[in-house]
Amino acid sequence: MADAVGPLENPLAEIPAGRRVRITGYRGGRMLRARLLAMGLNLGREVEVIQNNRGLIIVGINGGRVALGRGISQKILAEPVVPLLPDPRSG
Repeated sequence: MADAVGPLENPLAEIPAGRRVRITGYRGGRMLRARLLAMGLNLGREVEVIQNNRGLIIVGINGGRVALGRGISQKILAEPVVPLLPDPRSG
């Protein structure tokens, strides 16, 4: 469980659609963690925010989609995934 938020971490509820993020922490107890793990939202997992509107957040994970309410998505901390740039030396 994480209480402090790192410089790049944000609650999943604040991530705009189209962004890839890595799950870095949870703000909740054992029951929340167990529920998120059952959905495949474990620490270190990369997901894509497909939709983020006022009440519902849909993330893409393992070729599927998971819908989350705003409350639970406020408790999931994530950081942006920075894509690797191609090496300019490799032609």
